[in-house]
Amino acid sequence: MKTAVRKATAADAAALLQLVRDCVAGMRAAGIEQWDEVYPNAETIARDIEAGTLHVLCDGDTIIASITIDHNMDPLWQSMTWSAGSEPAAAVHRLMVHPSQQGRGFSKLLMQHAETVALEQGCLSIRLDTFLQNPAAMALYPRLGYQPTGTAMMRKGAFAGFEKLL
Repeated sequence: MKTAVRKATAADAAALLQLVRDCVAGMRAAGIEQWDEVYPNAETIARDIEAGTLHVLCDGDTIIASITIDHNMDPLWQSMTWSAGSEPAAAVHRLMVHPSQQGRGFSKLLMQHAETVALEQGCLSIRLDTFLQNPAAMALYPRLGYQPTGTAMMRKGAFAGFEKLL
């Protein structure tokens, strides 16, 4: 397996939408109702690609995972307790690894990539949220040194905020 991370292009849109569908199916099979047909959708993917913030992990020519790294803080994060002196901050959204590739360290690899991108952009921290009912994600971020910052209620339920100072 030869993996590489690169920025997504418009040519990747169909493969990314299939990745979303496969991840939704995998989460539903595990009893996790985090994503659905409403979110993330084609418009979200296209917007991230156009902004140059969507990064893909490929095995050869096949996209096996993706992550969005930007500076868009969800308005619902305002109630969270972020660290003093943690701005400018990068935000991570929509980290996904194909169900057949999970458990192989690809989430960690993409989060390390996100930290590198954030540092290159002069950020002092990374912020994100994750669904409280997603046990794998809830375990991942503390293991990578992310600290909890509170919770926010979103369309699908409660999400935990996490932050890591870089």
